[in-house]
Amino acid sequence: MSRETIEGAPPPPFERGWPMRGVIIPFARGLKRMYRARVIGAHHIPADRPVIYVGKHPRTWLYFETLVLGLVAFWDSDRPPIRALEERDTSLHRAPLIGWFRRHVSSIPATGDAALAVLARGESLLVFPGGRRELYGEPDALRWSGRTGFARLALAARVAVQPFAIIGADRQHPARIRFRRSTLWLPPLPLPVRLDYHFGMPIEPHGSADSTDDVTALAARARAATRGLLDRGLAMRRAHRSAPA
Repeated sequence: MSRETIEGAPPPPFERGWPMRGVIIPFARGLKRMYRARVIGAHHIPADRPVIYVGKHPRTWLYFETLVLGLVAFWDSDRPPIRALEERDTSLHRAPLIGWFRRHVSSIPATGDAALAVLARGESLLVFPGGRRELYGEPDALRWSGRTGFARLALAARVAVQPFAIIGADRQHPARIRFRRSTLWLPPLPLPVRLDYHFGMPIEPHGSADSTDDVTALAARARAATRGLLDRGLAMRRAHRSAPA
């Protein structure tokens, strides 16, 4: 039994063990080449303290682009490791190969206690406030209405919110078919589209986690910053396509 399964125990510290070093990171490097990934604004990410990364939830089911995010945001630098908040005991966790990956990327249970524990330890968090709304929503559309939990965590832990955007992430599956509670993504494997990773200025927390106004204000600033990164990244992509050869 892992420590994460013991009620009240904090998640274990991030480890650069053999699953990461031997399998996951080499795979992420291959994905980075496949996606021809470009990184813009990474110098904005603090190197000496944890942050809460917030961005739009990608429209995909394998989260390959998120593996590359970990590679470019912390693995190849001295920044604190990123722990993604994730629902546990899903069908994907029990799948033979995909489940192994999901169990070894050092995600943590999506609870406030687990999140605060890793932040206090000096590790960063990855949060997709839109969740399933954006997973099954329109491409490049933010749906954060009422989703302020990340802002409350930032105020409680006194850590900055780090907005980011992955341009192209929502183009990996041109179509999907919904059947009752299941989804078939088409094509089943993500297309090798170009991905651009944009990082904005960190947003420092001001106020109290007990103040609804302070929480709402911080969440609104983070949403506006993320929307701005998406808009600028999409504009850059359109300008590049329209530029003469």
